[in-house]
Amino acid sequence: MKGFIGIVFLLINLFVAAQSVSDSSKSTFRIFLDAESCNVDLSHDHIYSEKIDEKRGVRLITANGIPEHKTGEFPNQGNPNTILAREVKYEIPLDPKPAGRDIPGMGIRTGILFSGVEIDPFTGEFFIGEKGTNRGWNITTLTTTVDLGLDCNNAHVQPSGKYHYHGTPNAYLEDLGADGTKMIKVGYAADGYPIYYKWAYDENDEIIVYESGYVLKEGDRGGDGKTAPNGVYDGTYFQDYRYEDGISELDPCNGRIGKTAESDEEYYYLITDNFPSVPICLHAEPSDDFKNRGGPQGQMQTQNQPQRGDRPNLTEIFTMMDTDKDQKISKAEVKGPLQQDFSRIDSNNDGFLTVDELQKAAPPQR
Repeated sequence: MKGFIGIVFLLINLFVAAQSVSDSSKSTFRIFLDAESCNVDLSHDHIYSEKIDEKRGVRLITANGIPEHKTGEFPNQGNPNTILAREVKYEIPLDPKPAGRDIPGMGIRTGILFSGVEIDPFTGEFFIGEKGTNRGWNITTLTTTVDLGLDCNNAHVQPSGKYHYHGTPNAYLEDLGADGTKMIKVGYAADGYPIYYKWAYDENDEIIVYESGYVLKEGDRGGDGKTAPNGVYDGTYFQDYRYEDGISELDPCNGRIGKTAESDEEYYYLITDNFPSVPICLHAEPSDDFKNRGGPQGQMQTQNQPQRGDRPNLTEIFTMMDTDKDQKISKAEVKGPLQQDFSRIDSNNDGFLTVDELQKAAPPQR
């Protein structure tokens, strides 16, 4: 079958990351800002504790990833994993020192909140092309073009069972009574600096809402759709955004120096309600306890894409396309060029494709 494998890889990216958007000004950014849909009280005990070691200059934190606040249902359609308790210990500096440069957050869980849940901003989802995975294009969870099963806390679950935030933790903030009348400290970053929610003091000592300085890039990505994504910058990938100086008092890590409830002047991070919501880089060197060790480039694997440098197999491709999970795919579930070969692959003419039919239709792998 001419071009079959190439067509399949094109289809993956049509399915996972969507093709080009006709309106170049259209953003696919999506963040949940309502705690109402979180209705699950977890049965596991919540653990979060701190100890101060003045002699060593570190804060010792113990947590198990189980929040006291409500979560969404897991497994769900976009995320097949179950929340599990996993006790973890962290050491972060009491007096962090600026690194003099932004420390990229790829491969780092950039913080731990008092809820006992980590911030893990990046995903294990990348553009997959004809030559394998292109890790220069990392898919963000905060987009309408891919369903990674986020709940109302903009959180989901890794295969290990770890529940983690990718954006604003609404149920937690509701429990804290966050209403804009004061700064709300919610945790610590991996480098030891504090994390607050979006309200903070301005130069007049008034509490205001802050947003990040990230905007969508203009124009097209410039890829060929086979080895790198094409189409307009629409927010599907982290690389669709750029930080623009002058539009926010927050730096590229969502941080700033200013007054807080604990200090007349200190560096701190803010979780915002616009992209990237949580810090995606750090102001100081992170603790080794926050560095991922589970997958390529330190990224833990998630369920929707194979995280290998080689090509995904047809079973994995089939699973991605089988949106209703009935072990067969209809023509309505198939989008893109593969539709042209649908009848030829459908050997029993029942109007559905199975894994066996896909495997029989594919040319031998060399």
